Amino acid sequence: MRTVIKIIIFLIVLVVAALIALPFFINPNDYKDEISREVEKATGRNLTLQGDIGLSVFPWIALDLGPLTLSNAEGFKADSFAKVQAAEIRIKLIPLLKKQLEMDTIVLDGLVLNLETDKNGKTNWDDLINKTEEQDSTPATESTSQPEDASEPALQTITVAGVKLTNANILWSDASKGESYQLRNLNLTTDPLEPGVPTAVDMDFDLISTKPEAKAHVTLKTNAAVDMKKQQYALQGLSFSAIAEGKELAFNQADLSLKGDIKADMAKQWLEVSDLVLSAKASNNQQTIDAKLTGQLTSNLATQQSNIDNLDLTATIEDPSLPNEKAELHLTSGIKADLKQQTLTVSALALKLQDLLLEGDIQAKDILKEKPTFAGSIHIQPFSLRKLASDMKIELPEMSDESTLEKVELRSELSGSTNQINLNQLALTLDQSNLTGQFSVSNFAKPAFNFKLKLDQIDADRYMPPVKENKDTTEAPASTEQDNKAKPEEALPVEALRQINAKGTIDIGKMKATGLTSENIHITIDAADGLVKLTPMSANLYQGQYNGNVILDARQDALKLSLNEQIKNVQAGPLLKDMTGDAKISGTANANAKLTGSGATVSQIKQTLTGNGGFAFTDGALQGINIAEIIRKAKAALKGEKLPESDAPVQTDFSSMSGTFTANNGVINNQDLAVKSPLLRIDGAGKANLANEALDYGLKVGIVGTSKGQGGKELEDLKGVTIPIKITGTFSEPKPTVDLANLVKDKAKEELKSKAEEKLKEKLGDDLGGLLSGKLGGSETKSEASSTDAEKATDAESQEEKSSDKKLEDAVKDKLKNFF
Repeated sequence: MRTVIKIIIFLIVLVVAALIALPFFINPNDYKDEISREVEKATGRNLTLQGDIGLSVFPWIALDLGPLTLSNAEGFKADSFAKVQAAEIRIKLIPLLKKQLEMDTIVLDGLVLNLETDKNGKTNWDDLINKTEEQDSTPATESTSQPEDASEPALQTITVAGVKLTNANILWSDASKGESYQLRNLNLTTDPLEPGVPTAVDMDFDLISTKPEAKAHVTLKTNAAVDMKKQQYALQGLSFSAIAEGKELAFNQADLSLKGDIKADMAKQWLEVSDLVLSAKASNNQQTIDAKLTGQLTSNLATQQSNIDNLDLTATIEDPSLPNEKAELHLTSGIKADLKQQTLTVSALALKLQDLLLEGDIQAKDILKEKPTFAGSIHIQPFSLRKLASDMKIELPEMSDESTLEKVELRSELSGSTNQINLNQLALTLDQSNLTGQFSVSNFAKPAFNFKLKLDQIDADRYMPPVKENKDTTEAPASTEQDNKAKPEEALPVEALRQINAKGTIDIGKMKATGLTSENIHITIDAADGLVKLTPMSANLYQGQYNGNVILDARQDALKLSLNEQIKNVQAGPLLKDMTGDAKISGTANANAKLTGSGATVSQIKQTLTGNGGFAFTDGALQGINIAEIIRKAKAALKGEKLPESDAPVQTDFSSMSGTFTANNGVINNQDLAVKSPLLRIDGAGKANLANEALDYGLKVGIVGTSKGQGGKELEDLKGVTIPIKITGTFSEPKPTVDLANLVKDKAKEELKSKAEEKLKEKLGDDLGGLLSGKLGGSETKSEASSTDAEKATDAESQEEKSSDKKLEDAVKDKLKNFF
C-alpha cells in the first residue's frame, strides 16, 4: 500500500513538473496563425494578434494577450469590429481539477468595440449571429447520448477575484436613423465575484449622443450580490449619478442622482427597491427645476402588481412665466398598479401648491389601453384665492368688494377619461355662496359642457368692477370725443358664440346683480354650433314674476336676436331704484315684448329691431314731475301771481298707465298711451328711434277732476282744458315743451265762438288777452286797432316780421318760463 502511495505522489509531482516545464517547451506565439485561421473559420473575420501571447500553467493557467484586432464586416466604415490593447485571464489549476473554477481578476484594457447599422438596417454583427446559428443547427456527428449524470454541473463552484475593465470605448452608429452614440472612457472594477456574496462595483463612463446632441458623465457605485443558483440579485447602497448637458435637450443642463437598495428574487418573481431617493436639478435659459422623490417600491413580476408606498415628491420650479416666477410643489401618495388587470390606484393623494392643498383618491382602469378611465374624489381645502393670487403675483380683476375671494373650497366625486371629466356631487364654496350639482366636460379639443347646478345665493355686484364716478364731460378734450366717434364699433363676438357648446340648467336661490335683487332664478341653456338658446328663464322679481326666452343665432355672419319676455305684477319703483338709483316711475307693472333683430354690431341690432309689446302700470306715480303743481304755477304765473313754496311730493300719481307698441327696424311706435288719475287724463302717441335715440312724442294732459290730493281744487276752473306737450331730444336729454300751437288751436276751436275773447282777457290780462283775441278771431277791428297801437309803441319793422302766432307763443313762453 505504501508503495502505491509513493507511486501516486511521484506521478503527481511528475505531472506538476511537466506542467511547469510545458511553457518552456511550447511557445504559444508559434500558433498565432493557426489561432487566426480558426477564428476566421468560426467568424469569417480576421484576427490579428499584434502582441506576444504569454502562457503559464502552474499554479495558474494564465493567458496574457497583447494588442489584438478583429476585423469589421464588409461594407462598414470602422477599420475594425473590436480592438483590445491587453487582456489577462488566470485560473487556478488545482481547484479546477476539483471542478472548482477560481479565476483571478479578469483584466481587459483598451477595448474598442465598433457597432454599426447601415442605411438598410443591416448591422456589422449580423454575420456573427448567423454563423453561430449555422453551427448550432449543424447535426452533431458524434453520439448524442447523454452523460451518465447529466444533472450534475460541470463545475461545482465558480469564483472570480474581480473584473477590471479600463479605457473601454463602445461606439454605436446607426446610418438608417442618422444617430450615433458613444460610450467612452468606460472604467469598471469589482471586488471578488462569489455567488450570494456582495461585491463592490465601481463604474464610470462618458455618454455622447449626436441626435439629440448631448453628452453626459455617468458614475455608479454599489455593492452587488449575485446568487445564480437561487436567482437572487441585489444592489445595496446603490449610488447612480449623471451630469448631462446638451443644447437640444429640454433642459440644457441636468444633474440626476439615484440612491437606494434594490433586491430581486427571480425565483419568486419579486423586486423591491427600498429607501429610494431620486433627485434632479435641471435648468435651461428660462426654467430651473429642483426636485426630490422618495418612496418604497415593491413589485411582483409574476402577477404584475406593483406598489409605491410613502411616495413623497417635492419640487421647486422657477420660470419667468410663472406667477412670482416661482412655484413650490409637494406631493404625497401611495400608488398601486396591477398591469395584468390594467388598474392604478392613487390613495391618500395630497398635492400642495403654495397655500393650495388638494386631497383625493383616484382609481384608474384600462391604463394600458387607448382610452383609460378614472374615478375617485377630490377635496381642495379652504384657501384664500386672493392671498394665493397675491403670493403668486397674479393680478386679479378689479372688484367692487376687495373682501371677496377670501374663501374657496371644492369637494367633488369625479370620473372620466382622457377626453372627458365628470364632477358629481359637486360642492363649491365661494365666500358666502354655495354651488352644488353636477358638471361635465367632454371633448377637450372642442369642449362641450353639461351641467345641472344649484346656487343658494350670490351678490354678483361684489365681484363686478366698481362703478366709476361720472366726471364732468366738459373736461374731456373735444379731440378725444372726435376720436371716439371715429372709432369703428366693436363687432359682436359671433365667433365666440359659435364655440359655445353647453347644455344644462342653473337655479339660484337669491341673486343681486347690477343692483337688482331676484329670487328663485331658473335658467336653461342649450348652445351648440352657433345657436344659443336661453329658454326658459324665470325669476321672482320685486313681488312679481319674470318669464322669458332669448335666442342668439350666430350661425350666419350677422347675429340674430330673438326675445320673448314678460313681467307680471312687478313693483316698478323698487326695481328702478335698485337698477338706476332713481325710480322714475312706480306702481305694479305688467309688460311683455316680442322682438327680433340682426346685425354684426349692437347698433345694427337696434336698427333692425322689429316686433311688438305692451305695458300696464297700476296705482303708481311718475316721479320727479308734479303735473298738477306745474299747472297751478303756470296758472298763477299767467295771472301775475306767485304761489308759495309747496311741500307736496314731486310726483304725479296715477291709477293706471298702459299702452302698446310696435317696433319696425328700430323705431318704436306707440299710439295709445293712456294715463289715468283722479285729476288728470294723459294720452300719448309718438315714436322713439333706438338707433339714434331720438324722440318724437306728444302728450295731451287733461284736467278732469278736483282731487285735493293733487291740489286739484285749485285747478277746478281749468277743468276740461287739454294741455299738449311735445317731447323731442334724445333718451338721455329729452326736451319736453308745451305745444302752444296746438294749445291755442284747440282752445280756439272750443271757445272761439263762446266768448273766448272775454274769458281769456279775464284770465290772461288785457295785453295777452288782446293778442289771444286776435289769434282766436275775435273783434278784428279792435284787434287790429290794438295791434296798430302796439306796433307804434315798438319797432315797426320787427312787428311786421313777426306773425301774430309767434307773438302769442313768445308771450306765453315768457309767462310759463321754467315750468315746462
